[in-house]
Amino acid sequence: MNDPKKPGTDNKAERAAAGVRPRPVSGIILAGGQSSRMGRDKAELTLGGRTLLQIQTEKLRAAGIEDVLISGRREGPEGTRCVPDRFPGRGPLAGLHACLEAANNPDCLVISVDVPLLPACVLEALLCAHQCGRNDATLLAVRGRTEPLIGVYRSKLSREIAAILEGERYAVRFLLDRIRCGEVPFQGEDAWLLNCNTPEDYETLCRLAGGR
Repeated sequence: MNDPKKPGTDNKAERAAAGVRPRPVSGIILAGGQSSRMGRDKAELTLGGRTLLQIQTEKLRAAGIEDVLISGRREGPEGTRCVPDRFPGRGPLAGLHACLEAANNPDCLVISVDVPLLPACVLEALLCAHQCGRNDATLLAVRGRTEPLIGVYRSKLSREIAAILEGERYAVRFLLDRIRCGEVPFQGEDAWLLNCNTPEDYETLCRLAGGR
C-alpha cells in the first residue's frame, strides 16, 4: 500500500484560507457490535502489537482530539471515556446518540473500531470540510454512497437522534433523512476501508498491515 500518513492537502492551511478558526472536536469510536461473525471481540484483535481499539484511539489523538469517547465498552485506553447506551439494543445509532450527548465539544469525529487501516489524513479531510461548511454532518462518500459511521456530526444532533430511538425504526439512515449532510469523496486505496467482520477479513488485515 502507499504511505497513508501524508494527507493529500494541507487541511489546516485550507481552513485558514477560508477564514475558519477550528472548533474544538471530540472523537467517538463505535465499538459496541456483537462481533458474532468474528466469533470474538473485534476491538481486542491486534495488528502490529496494538488492539484495533488502541489503533483507532491513537488515530484520533493524531488528529489533535483529546476528548475521546468509546461506545459499547466498559473499559478503554487511558484517557478515554466509555459511554453506555441510553437506548440499549438499538444498534450504532444508540451508541452515536449516547456519545454525542456526552461529548465536551460541539463537533464529533466518528469512526467505527473495525476499519483500522483508515488513515488519519482521511479524518482530517472530513474535519476540514465540516468546519468549513454549515452542515449538520459531513460523511465520507465512497463511489457515491455515504459511510454514516465515518464522519463528523454536530453534538446537538443527540436530541434529534433520541426522538428516532424512541420509535420503532432506528437505522442510521433515518437520521440522515432529517438533517443536512455534506460529503467528502473518498480518495485512497480500497484496503483502507476494509471492515474487520470475519476471521477471513482479519487475516487479510494482518497481511496488509504486516502481521498481528
